[in-house]
Amino acid sequence: MLERIPLIYYALSGLFNFFALSALAIFAFSKNPKLSINRIFSIFTLTAAGWGLFHFLWLRTVENASLADFYLRTVMLFVIFMPATFTHFILIFLRVDYDKRINIGNYIISFIIGATVYTPLYAKNMGSFLVFPFWLRPGPFFHLHLLHFIGNVIYSHFLMFRALKGQSGILRNQIFYVFLGTAVGYTAGIFNYFPWYRIPIPPLLNPLVSVYVAFVSYAIIKFRLMDINLLLTRAGVFIAVYLLVLGIPFWIGFKYLGQGPWILPVSIMAVFSSVGPFIYIFLQRSAEEVLLKERRRYQETINNLSESMINIRDIDKLFATISSTIVDTVKIKFVTIYLKAEEYKSYQLKSCYPKEAKSRFQEFIPLDNPLIDILDQRKKPLLSEEIGHQEKINLDSGLVVPCFGKDGLIGFIVLGAKENNQMYTPDDLLVFETLSYNTGFAIENCTYWNEIEERQRQARVAEMDLFSYSLAHEIDNPMTIVLNNAVFLKKHLLKYITDEEERKGMESACDYTFEAAQRVSGMVKAIEDLGRKTEGELVPLKFEEVLDSFLKLYLPIFKFNGIFFTHEKPDKIPFIKGIKPQLMEILVNFSNNSIHALLGVPQGQQKRIHLKVELLNSDWLRISLADNGYGITEEKIRAIFAPFVTTKASTEGKGMGLYIIKRVVQRHNGKIWAESEGKGKGATFFVELPVAKDITEEDFKKYEKKRMVF
Repeated sequence: MLERIPLIYYALSGLFNFFALSALAIFAFSKNPKLSINRIFSIFTLTAAGWGLFHFLWLRTVENASLADFYLRTVMLFVIFMPATFTHFILIFLRVDYDKRINIGNYIISFIIGATVYTPLYAKNMGSFLVFPFWLRPGPFFHLHLLHFIGNVIYSHFLMFRALKGQSGILRNQIFYVFLGTAVGYTAGIFNYFPWYRIPIPPLLNPLVSVYVAFVSYAIIKFRLMDINLLLTRAGVFIAVYLLVLGIPFWIGFKYLGQGPWILPVSIMAVFSSVGPFIYIFLQRSAEEVLLKERRRYQETINNLSESMINIRDIDKLFATISSTIVDTVKIKFVTIYLKAEEYKSYQLKSCYPKEAKSRFQEFIPLDNPLIDILDQRKKPLLSEEIGHQEKINLDSGLVVPCFGKDGLIGFIVLGAKENNQMYTPDDLLVFETLSYNTGFAIENCTYWNEIEERQRQARVAEMDLFSYSLAHEIDNPMTIVLNNAVFLKKHLLKYITDEEERKGMESACDYTFEAAQRVSGMVKAIEDLGRKTEGELVPLKFEEVLDSFLKLYLPIFKFNGIFFTHEKPDKIPFIKGIKPQLMEILVNFSNNSIHALLGVPQGQQKRIHLKVELLNSDWLRISLADNGYGITEEKIRAIFAPFVTTKASTEGKGMGLYIIKRVVQRHNGKIWAESEGKGKGATFFVELPVAKDITEEDFKKYEKKRMVF
């Protein structure tokens, strides 16, 4: 009865197993080749696939004894390595703490037996058996192989059976289906050993080897074995395509050429054509790892920056971090950041790194600039070639990254060209697109925290204003007593002291007490001035008049102190609204601070002060005063306009001047800030005042006439 089963059945069962197992191995490897479990699983499954392919070739070469001998021995070469790869896979799969010597010993045994497979030590004496025209007889190393095979199968299934008792959930289901699949597969496979020992049981169950594929595929799909999301449809399409691509040539060959030597090269070609694409993918990835290592490194850094900058609350620190990180990691020439400034009706230059690149950009870009329209419409990073030429913005083959918030485009980052003249790649654009989203969010986050801090500061200032009068009164009364008593003691007590040395010491103590009391009284006066409401209303002014009055007053002072003073202003300055004495006070305070800062200039170095008046746009007038004095540290420049903060020695300043000036500027609806590169590098103070666009020359003359009559 067994002899009635045709030879083609056994041959096709091998071919069927080859396609099923190859598909499973290739999918597992291509999904994530970096995982060791995927690699070992693929190798183990490919050994079984190789067994199926050469099993088919062996049974299709019945007329060529030497070729059949070669194919059958090659079948067993694949089988020899199955125990080692299977046990290796199970040890990794079960995540057990195992001795690596188990794997090493297994592979050594496999290589030793494999080295004998084409010799009589492994098999000899070809002969027919059952329906098979020929079958080898086992040699001594074949018996060793069989023991090695059975031992590993039993050991691996024992490990899985034991693991089933201690696991639950998804991992237990994964182990169960792998256990069931391999148990069925090996049970079917063991029937191939009976003919070797002339036991009349043919390998009828060979097709069940592919049941292993079904069980493992189910574990992959249902329980995400090895973290592979494999769809049945993809596997079905893959197998169907390969059956067509590889099956049709074999069918044509058998139909028109019959069985013969052509089967070997065609089979080898089929194997190579199957694994070729995956070898290509592997080599491509390896080459990219080497060639693109630097690019991927900086892309990872930018991604990390995108995630971390949300924790930054200070917007200046945020911009400095973004700029320096991108320049240093991507190796580009510059990074410039613009931020929307509603009061200027423009996007204002807020950061440029390195500072030398600032000259290629204008400080303000109007809201109606074509560049803004392009960024607002495209909403993604754009290469300079896509943007085109922009006046006063030299992109230099760079990239512009827009940043959006809840109210639209809130700013943008201009990146210069890469130092090595490489192009920005599509991967770069994706990385910077992620950066743009996170930057927009981080800017809004900084703005939110700045508003909270400003409201808290204003609340503290308001409380201090309300408290100032009572505080000043409570301090001033006892200080008046201290002052008077110091004068009284010096005038009347000293004449009773005859010892000259003792008399000088007492006189010095009285003087020190008097000076200290005067300092406290001066601070009390500053508090009173701060708490007192500023009188007068803002009136139309020509800033030229403020400037002329200041120059008449301070040019002699600059000359007396040996200071080289320069100033510049536009030909025509628009009208502003303000109070002339208070605006004079701003320039006087800045000048006094600069004169004091220049006291520390080394002998022989020129002392310089430069006053600049410029019209930013039709809405704002900027006044700046710069010196080359001792500068301001980064720590102090952030708090320099707060009350009782000074850069002078504690005996020389009370720290209220700049705070009072800030209050004056705020009353004029303006802005004030300072900049310095650090200690010993000078400082620049800035004030911006709104232009009174509703005042004409005729209006000003009428106002002046009324004021003079009054």
